[in-house]
Amino acid sequence: MMLATAILFSLIAAATVWFAGRRDEARDPRLTLLALGLLAVFPLLFFLPEWQVLPHADAIQEGSLDIGAWLPWIWGAGVLLFSTRLVAALAVLHRWRRDSKRIEAREAGDALVDIRLLDGIAGPVAAGILKPVVFVPPAWLEWPPETREAVLAHEIKHHRRRDPLLRAIGAVACTLHWFNPLVWWMAKRLADQCEYACDEEVLADGMGAERYANVLCDLAASTRSPATALAMAHESGLEARVRRMFSKVPKGSRMALIALVVLTLLTALGLAVIRRADPPAKPAIPVEEIRTRLNADPFPGN
Repeated sequence: MMLATAILFSLIAAATVWFAGRRDEARDPRLTLLALGLLAVFPLLFFLPEWQVLPHADAIQEGSLDIGAWLPWIWGAGVLLFSTRLVAALAVLHRWRRDSKRIEAREAGDALVDIRLLDGIAGPVAAGILKPVVFVPPAWLEWPPETREAVLAHEIKHHRRRDPLLRAIGAVACTLHWFNPLVWWMAKRLADQCEYACDEEVLADGMGAERYANVLCDLAASTRSPATALAMAHESGLEARVRRMFSKVPKGSRMALIALVVLTLLTALGLAVIRRADPPAKPAIPVEEIRTRLNADPFPGN
């Protein structure tokens, strides 16, 4: 029941996210974050009070094969397997922090972000939820000052927006719904939206689009980073980001976005609390009828 309901909600949520970004896929990531956040806590929603309004389902006949009984075990095995991915990502971040060297620190709102030099990476990576950090490659020391400032401007924006936390929520949702490609698609859409948002904020602070695009192109490399970290530039999404910098971005309706957010929230709650009614209880056999049956002659007419 829970798996079927989660799949149905993911279908509705993915359609809503797609509809909101049909004109601009970089549209405000809060809707995508809400959908993934609800999917990450979806099992907990089933502890809410039940509202039995649907007709009851027919009882399964005894002796019939109930395939659904095996689904929770298959799902649990998948969750366990994909949880190792998150544990491995945390281990990688721990190792990166241990093997890196702190070279400076920058403010990101109320937090202080460590800038750490790390061997083995090709480009900057923002990571850390409670202890924010930006890892930079050894070539950092040879970069021009304007390149370093552009890089830090982008990475600090990630920490101001709490993007590593958003990425972690997406990773948890993918772990619980490992079998569902729609959830993986929304997690990727959220990561892309975070990059677009940081690009917009950097350009809004006064950095020229041409100069910033050149920095992204120089840094575009296949940087392997943990699931909860964000690399500044990847070749796969670079073209779309650069194209967006030099194009007119359509502005969507704020009220429409709010309506979609409310609709997504109500849909999740509705699917979680609405249940099928319990089948009617079989009428109890009166004691007198039981005695009559026990005392009846099994061979009448003899």
